[in-house]
Amino acid sequence: MTNKLPFPVFRFKPRTTSKIPGASIIVLQEWWGVNNQCKQHAQRLADDTGAHTVIPDLYKGKVGVDAEEASHLMKNLDWRNAISELQQLTLQLHEAKYPSVGSIGFCMGGGLSLALASHLATASKYPLKACVSCYGTPPGDLYDVRDITTVTPVQGHFGGKDTMKGFSDPEAADALEFNLRIHKTAESIIYRYPEQGHAFMNDEEWSIEQRKNLGFVDKTSDPKVTEQQVRELAWSRINSFFVQHLSNRQQSVESLDKPLG
Repeated sequence: MTNKLPFPVFRFKPRTTSKIPGASIIVLQEWWGVNNQCKQHAQRLADDTGAHTVIPDLYKGKVGVDAEEASHLMKNLDWRNAISELQQLTLQLHEAKYPSVGSIGFCMGGGLSLALASHLATASKYPLKACVSCYGTPPGDLYDVRDITTVTPVQGHFGGKDTMKGFSDPEAADALEFNLRIHKTAESIIYRYPEQGHAFMNDEEWSIEQRKNLGFVDKTSDPKVTEQQVRELAWSRINSFFVQHLSNRQQSVESLDKPLG
C-alpha cells in the first residue's frame, strides 16, 4: 500500500473459521458518524459472513452527539468528494488482495452505498460485487441506476412507516425498486418491513434513545426486544446476499491478513 487514504479506516476481522477468502465489505456510516452502533454492525457483518469489513470515517474524526450536530455534519459532507475518496479505498482493497468488494450503508450511508456502486460501474475497472442500502437513497444527480445495470447486484431494506420523505419513505423505496426493475439491474431486490420506522436495524442503547427522540419509534416501546425478529430477518438476508456474491474460492485465506493503509 503506497498511498495514504484520505480518511481513517476501522478494520474488522471475522471471528469465525468460515471465512470468505479475498472478500471485503465497506460499511458506510449513518449521519451520526462512526459511532459504536456502526462498529457493532461492521463486526457483526464480519462474523456472520466471514468477510473482512472496513468502515471509512467520512467525517474524519467527528461524531454527532445529537440530531442537530449530525444534521450539520451530513449537510457539510461533500458527497461527490466522498465518493471519489471511497473509490481510492476500493482500489487499495484490491491492492491488498481483496478482489471481491461489496458495500453496505445505513441511512446516509445507504444512499452513499448506491451512489458508490453507480460511480464504480462506470469510473473504475473494479465495480462492486454487491451493494446493500438500508433505508437510504442518494440525490438523483449523484447516481444513475442504469450505470449499475448488469454490473452490481443490489439489495435494499426499507421500513413501511419510515417518514423520511424522498429519502427512505415508502415512496422512495418504490421509486428505487421501479428503476432497478425497469433497467433490469443484475439481481436486485427491495425488502420492506411494514411496521418499521427509520433506522430499525439499530439496537444499541444510545441509538434506540435517539430513535425515540426523533420519533422513529414509540417512546414507550422496547424495540431491542420487539424488533429483534425483524432485525434477524434483515441480517439473514444481508448475510446470504454477501456470501453469495462475494465468495471467491480461488483466493487464499492468508489474503485476509494483508495490511490496509
